[in-house]
Amino acid sequence: MTAPLAGIHVLDFTEYIAGPYCTMMLADMGADVIKVERPDGDAWRHTATVAPYESRMFLGVNRGKRSISLDMRLDEAREIVEKLVRDADVVVVNYRPGVAEKLSLSYETLSANNPGLIYAENSAFGTKGPYAGRPGFDILSQAATGMVVYENKIDHGTPSFISTFAVADISTGLFMAFAIVNALFARVQTGRGQRIETSLFASGMAVQNRPLLSVEDVDGPVRAGFLGELAERRREGITHEEMNQLRAQYIPGRGRNNYYRVYETRDALIAVACLANAQRRAMRDALGIEDSTVEGLTYDWYSDEIRKAHTTTTDTLEQKFRQKTTAEWMETLDAVDVPCAPANLPEEIFEHPHVIANNLIQSFEHAVVGPLKMPRHPASLSETPAVEATPPPSLGQHSEEICRELGYQDGEVRRLFDAGVLWTRDRRMAMRQQHDETSGATKGAA
Repeated sequence: MTAPLAGIHVLDFTEYIAGPYCTMMLADMGADVIKVERPDGDAWRHTATVAPYESRMFLGVNRGKRSISLDMRLDEAREIVEKLVRDADVVVVNYRPGVAEKLSLSYETLSANNPGLIYAENSAFGTKGPYAGRPGFDILSQAATGMVVYENKIDHGTPSFISTFAVADISTGLFMAFAIVNALFARVQTGRGQRIETSLFASGMAVQNRPLLSVEDVDGPVRAGFLGELAERRREGITHEEMNQLRAQYIPGRGRNNYYRVYETRDALIAVACLANAQRRAMRDALGIEDSTVEGLTYDWYSDEIRKAHTTTTDTLEQKFRQKTTAEWMETLDAVDVPCAPANLPEEIFEHPHVIANNLIQSFEHAVVGPLKMPRHPASLSETPAVEATPPPSLGQHSEEICRELGYQDGEVRRLFDAGVLWTRDRRMAMRQQHDETSGATKGAA
């Protein structure tokens, strides 16, 4: 069976997470993704390394791609890129503003010779407004979009960011991939390519469907009152704790939700997720507690009644959950249709029977680090399934292969390597070793 994006050629000029995650999603669906890297490679190759030029960070967002390593400062490297662009369907970049133009990789330049090109550009804060052009990473999007304050995970007295996954980066990668597929579909109808712009800031806002929803007749006056008083207090100087206290006077926080949380059991942890009163009543009755707030149809965890009820029952619920094992509670709650799940350890996931049954982990033999496991693409298509991905590429692993596809002969490829136009990990390693030996000899002589 043919993969959904078979025959689509993608040039990936991105680094770190958002762009690489996007192009990895495209590669999973059959696109031929060529990752164009600097001589030292994607900067993410050098964070949390497991071998020189290989890191956990890089490996996790670059499967299924081919890598060519070029020194874009050289004319012959840019000529190779020009040849690649001619046959490309998609180009993805995440340079800081001005860099793409400097490297002759702007949308205007590339689309002039390839009008059907889909050009996806990601930045930290977009191209307009007071933040435009600023550098940025996931934590800065979380901070600037209000996510950090809303999450209210306090570390040393100040809010901490969401660290389980890079929420702005990953969501941006998904939004980019979605936009690219839409643009490819539109091209089928119109024959024209187009430019796509995304930003970590915009994605950080888009995923906040709850905190950034405002019913203006209700929320607008409250927000105006709070911001007005906050502006006055800030002129005098205000601590984060004082700001939170002021905010609480205007905007009620969520009460403790005993029906949507994780509990400790006799041997492990269990999560419950009751989002309807019928489920809440089932859990209440299964555990034998009193709670009249879950009667009827509506439920408002911002109300004083709910806050008081949950404060009263929290200790009792926690004590009851500790009386049985997770498996015992799963059986009890499943019997009355209460949504629940064990809180597994990350280390348990790799060999978990549910993971194995659904084939959610894939294994590779990586050229440098050896056996490698990572999550598989989560979507299953009955007629055009995702491809069996190849391992994340080592630096410049496909430099020679790609140049041959462009028509370069053996002698030309060797000359490009000797001239420092093309690079591979082995060549970078040899150069580092030579540098270390020279430096050692110099120090010894001194």
